[in-house]
Amino acid sequence: MESAVQTLYKLKRYSIEEIESDREILWAVERGLQVAIQNLVDIGSHILSAEAVNDYEDYTEIIDRLGDRGVLPKDFAASIRGMAGFRNILVHEYLRIDLEEVYRMLHERLDDFSRFVGFVRIYLSGKVSEAPQTE
Repeated sequence: MESAVQTLYKLKRYSIEEIESDREILWAVERGLQVAIQNLVDIGSHILSAEAVNDYEDYTEIIDRLGDRGVLPKDFAASIRGMAGFRNILVHEYLRIDLEEVYRMLHERLDDFSRFVGFVRIYLSGKVSEAPQTE
């Protein structure tokens, strides 16, 4: 995730017009967002599996369960749940991608990935401290 997000930060220098007119830049932005979001839901899925939580049917519900279980603050989970649907559009409905939404994600949502990682680290550090001590 970190590599994809770092690349996306570099791509923020392009205007929406430059992204629209240069297919390589557009594809780099779209692919970077897809990879970062996929990493986010994969990490969430692994955490839920370790907790024996499997009552979700799609990526949006993974994010919801992370909020329900206290891995993420509920308000943060609610604010990023739309990323799952956006990822599905990038992967499955690529002919109807809204360039303005891509640009908005690039310019307004990248910090959410770092926040997600921070919340996961806090959650996991609590799990490590709860682990039985071995001698």
